Amino acid sequence: MGKIIIFISVLFMLFSFSITAEETSQPAADEKKDEIQSLNEERREILKYGIDSELISLLAKLQDEENKELSADVGAIYASTLNPDIMKAAVEYFISIEYPDAVPSAEKILGNWEDQNYDTLSSALRYISEYPGKDSEQLISKLLDHENKSLASAAIAAIGKCGSEETAQLLLDYLDDDEFPDELKPSLIRALGDMESESALDTLIEILEDVDEEKSWRWTACEALGKIRHEDALPAINKALIDKDTYLRAYAIKALAGFDSAGVEETIIQALRDSFWRVRVAAAEALGKKKSIDSVGILIYKAKKDPENNVKLAAIAAIGEIGGREGLDFLQDIYSKNTTAQSIRTKAAEIIIEKDLQASLEIIKKVVAEEWEKDSSVILSYTCKFLSKAEHPGLKEIFARMLDHNDVAIKIYGVRGVQLNRISDQKERLESLTKEGVNNAVRKAALSALENL
Repeated sequence: MGKIIIFISVLFMLFSFSITAEETSQPAADEKKDEIQSLNEERREILKYGIDSELISLLAKLQDEENKELSADVGAIYASTLNPDIMKAAVEYFISIEYPDAVPSAEKILGNWEDQNYDTLSSALRYISEYPGKDSEQLISKLLDHENKSLASAAIAAIGKCGSEETAQLLLDYLDDDEFPDELKPSLIRALGDMESESALDTLIEILEDVDEEKSWRWTACEALGKIRHEDALPAINKALIDKDTYLRAYAIKALAGFDSAGVEETIIQALRDSFWRVRVAAAEALGKKKSIDSVGILIYKAKKDPENNVKLAAIAAIGEIGGREGLDFLQDIYSKNTTAQSIRTKAAEIIIEKDLQASLEIIKKVVAEEWEKDSSVILSYTCKFLSKAEHPGLKEIFARMLDHNDVAIKIYGVRGVQLNRISDQKERLESLTKEGVNNAVRKAALSALENL
């Protein structure tokens, strides 16, 4: 009988312990859930109640993260705030995440332009020009000749993205008007190019060919003709290629990038030999834009041997744009060598991670291993940054290792990589990074990642 009583007592104690454990573990789980949910709630509270500097700082962070979850909340702020700096930060955020839903608020601002701050109007113009609606042209046109030259310039740039041929004629009239401010006329010329206005063709050719014209007018006219891409402009652009004005030669090369006529590509390749480094940069950029396979050899040479670092970087970027095994193998090679200049190596890393990750994976792992134990490695930091924006199953091991690095930035890049690639088996490690005593930026990044896993 005594044994039965003892047995029952033990069972009761075990049952009581089980209930107690469940009761104590449940609040802990609920607390963790509340903590994870609090990250976005904290940001929403900042958006609703924070001071101006907090809002601007948060908007910059959301833009850097490409965070779309709070876009509607930011839209509400944009519609209600009177602070032009917040409005500008909000517009930059909207454009970076391709969010057009707040355009009606920008249109409302332009509709009441007489009562608005100039900076507020400028940011609204920038936003509407990215996502023009049926009333945008009419709203913007009212500000084209505004007495504030910065605002007028912003309006001219905006109309270039959404204006019709009717508005193009208005810009041509302003261009011919002696009373219209001369300092704004390059903006008019640029806008005509952005509109690809063929009605402006003769005027722009005339400006380009006039050696006595203001240099900035000739540069901008050449650029505009390249955007219009009419064959009638080619003789004037080719003539600019041998002009004594070195900057005009660079603009002429940029203009040629838009043409597919016979001989144009070879002309651009030859411009890589120009004595002025800006012309060589323009040529490399143009060849990348045209995806010129025939230029890969000379671009590799320029990336290795050109005396100007800017030309080397432009050549590397062009090789990345062109693609192809020869060029991408070269980029892998210069990235893998620690004797390569830091800026060149970093640019190569960005390109191969974006465009050739599968083929470059082993080389990337090798570089990460070599740089890992260094006290401060710019190459490692940038490699991790670029990787944090990449999706690939082969990165799982690297992201897991990044979570344990001493550098705060690298740790955060690891968190972002885990989140983007939805590596659920790192959940426990992420939870450990949310505890008290962990760097606050790391902690918040981990909370955000857990919320989205």
